[in-house]
Amino acid sequence: MSFITIGIPRYKQFPPDTEIDYMKFMYYLGRRLPQHDFLLAVKSKTEQFRARNSITEAALQAGSEYLLFLDDDHVINWEKSPGVCPRYGFVDTLIGHMEANPEMGICGALYYHRGAQCGPVVMKIGNDGGYYWMRDDEIVNQLQEVGVTGGGAMLIRMKIFDRIKSPWFSPEFDLGTDLQVCKKTQEAGYGVFCDTSIKLGHVMDSQEIITPQNRFRIQAENAVISSGSDEGLDKTWQLSSALALYRMDAEAYLNVPFWKMGGISERYNPADIETNKEDLLKYYGTRGKEQLARQVQFHHFPGMVNQMDMFLNMINTRAPGYGIDIGCGSAPISFELALRGHRMDFIDVDGAGAYEFTKWRSKRRGIESRCGFAWAGPYDYALAFDSLEHIEDWRGMLTKIIDSLKNGGAIITNYFLNRDYANPEHVSMDKEAVKKFLVENGVYPLNEFLWVRKDLGFMDGKKEDMQNEHSEKDRILR
Repeated sequence: MSFITIGIPRYKQFPPDTEIDYMKFMYYLGRRLPQHDFLLAVKSKTEQFRARNSITEAALQAGSEYLLFLDDDHVINWEKSPGVCPRYGFVDTLIGHMEANPEMGICGALYYHRGAQCGPVVMKIGNDGGYYWMRDDEIVNQLQEVGVTGGGAMLIRMKIFDRIKSPWFSPEFDLGTDLQVCKKTQEAGYGVFCDTSIKLGHVMDSQEIITPQNRFRIQAENAVISSGSDEGLDKTWQLSSALALYRMDAEAYLNVPFWKMGGISERYNPADIETNKEDLLKYYGTRGKEQLARQVQFHHFPGMVNQMDMFLNMINTRAPGYGIDIGCGSAPISFELALRGHRMDFIDVDGAGAYEFTKWRSKRRGIESRCGFAWAGPYDYALAFDSLEHIEDWRGMLTKIIDSLKNGGAIITNYFLNRDYANPEHVSMDKEAVKKFLVENGVYPLNEFLWVRKDLGFMDGKKEDMQNEHSEKDRILR
C-alpha cells in the first residue's frame, strides 16, 4: 500500500478536455488501483513556484510517500478510448519503477512542447554540464535516465525532501521549477528518470491536444520562421493552385484528361521489378508514361495532398534558396518551389516517364534557368519524397546528399512516414538503420521528416551560442 498525493498547480480554470479527463482519471484510481491511497491537492497559482511549494508542504503534512505533479493542461486519454482506459494506470507503472529502484528520486512521463517544434519535454546533461533538449532519436520509448523530466507529469519520492532544504522551488528567473527540482535531486544523490513509453497529451491554446500522433502536423503548421509575411494569402488557394497546375501539365503531356489516367496507370506493375533487380537503373529508366499517370493519381490521394500542403509550407520561398530533389519523379512539390523562385536540381533516372515530364515541364513553364538536372550544390536543403525506399545503396545515396548540404542544411523526407512494406519496389525499408546512419553522420532530427546537418562539437566540451545554431536553416525553413 502506497500513499500518493496528486498535486495540480491550477491557473484560473482547467481546459474542458483536461477537466473531463482528470475526472475520469480520479475515478479510475479509486476503482482500479485499490492498492494505493490518493490525496488530491489542487492549488491556484499566480506564480508556479509558490503553488508547487504549497502542494509539497501539503504532501509532507499528509505523510505521503510519493507526490505526482500534473499540470492543468494535460490529457491522459488523448486517444479518447471508450470504456476503461488503461492509460490512466500510468501512475502505478511509475510507482513500480520507484519501488524497484530505491535510488530513483524522480520518474516522469513524456509529453511535448506546445511551441512550433513540438519537441519532447525532457532534457539531457551535456559533457559541458549544460542542459539540452533531447532529440527524438534519443527517446528510447522505455524507462531511461535523463537530466530533467518535465514537471507537468512528474512523480517524486518524498524522501528526497529529507536531503533538500526548503524552499524546494524558487522563482523561475534562471531555471524552471522542473529543472530546479531535478538538479537538486541529483545533487542529493538520487537519479532522475523518465518512462518515455508513457505519453500524455498537452492541450494547446487553441484547445487542440498535442499528441504523439498529431504533433508532426502541428509542427509544420506552427513552424513559421519567415522573413516575410503571408498576410492576405489563402493557403488553401495556394495548394489548390499548385495541384491544379501540376494536373493540367500532366494532362497536356499525356494528352488525356485526368479521369482517364487510371486506365494508363493500371498498366504499371511494380511486381515487374522482381525480374529486373540486377539493374534497377535500367528498370526505372524504362518506366514510361504509365509511371507518370500513376504518380499523378497517387499525389491526388487525400494523404498525399496533406503532405504536399505540409511540405510546401515548410520552405520559405520569400528568401533565396537552393535545393535538390532526389528521385524527384514528377516533382509536384519541388517544381512548385522552383515556380516560386528557388533554384532546384532534379535528380532521377533518365528515361523514366515521370522524370522526362519534369524536364518538359521546366521548358513549358519558362523556368529553365532555375532548374538543373545534374548534381551540384552546396544545397540549403535536399528533398527525398517517396524515393529512399527505392534505393538499394541508401547509405551511398545519403552520404552523397549529406556531403552536398551546407552546414545547417536540411534533409526533408517522408520516408519515415511510409508504411507500405508490401510494395516490391520498396527495397530499403530499414528505418531504424537509416535513422542511426543519419545521426552517426552528423544529421539530427528536428522531427520525423526534418533532419538538419549540424556540427554538434559542443557536446564534446566546446560551448556554442545555441540561439544562433539554426540561423542559416531558419532563413530557408518556415
